[in-house]
Amino acid sequence: MAQRTRSIEHRQRWPIGVTRVRRILRLFARAFLLRCPNCGGGPIFKSWFHLREHCPKCGLALERHESEDYFLGGMMLNIIVVELVFVGGLILWGVLAWPNPPWDLFEDAGVPFMILAPLLFYPLSKTLWLAFDLCFRPVRPEELHTSDAPTARLPDA
Repeated sequence: MAQRTRSIEHRQRWPIGVTRVRRILRLFARAFLLRCPNCGGGPIFKSWFHLREHCPKCGLALERHESEDYFLGGMMLNIIVVELVFVGGLILWGVLAWPNPPWDLFEDAGVPFMILAPLLFYPLSKTLWLAFDLCFRPVRPEELHTSDAPTARLPDA
């Protein structure tokens, strides 16, 4: 009985809002490391452009059982972040180089950046999108594929 009381006290130690913020931070920290946002397991990528179907540790279906357009949000996140970084860098570079900004160098550096940056950010955009989705739609038991994952579990609160 004392152990049960202790576990209830432990759960009630943090206010609900703080617990949610900690969970969201944990999801995004794992995503930044290119790990499964749900459990931190990995690797979840077969190659730079190919995501596994399920997390090897918890068995989370990484496509979240949506149609083939699930990662449109991830692609949109990729485009938005890369464009914001480009525009911010361009403005900063222009301000620092003022009154004679190197316009030709802007063009010469900008084109390769806008081609390479989305390719380099691609896996991170997928894991960040998955973490964002998990913030609003927590894992349901039917999303965990247990045959490949011996320790399939729901995320800790």
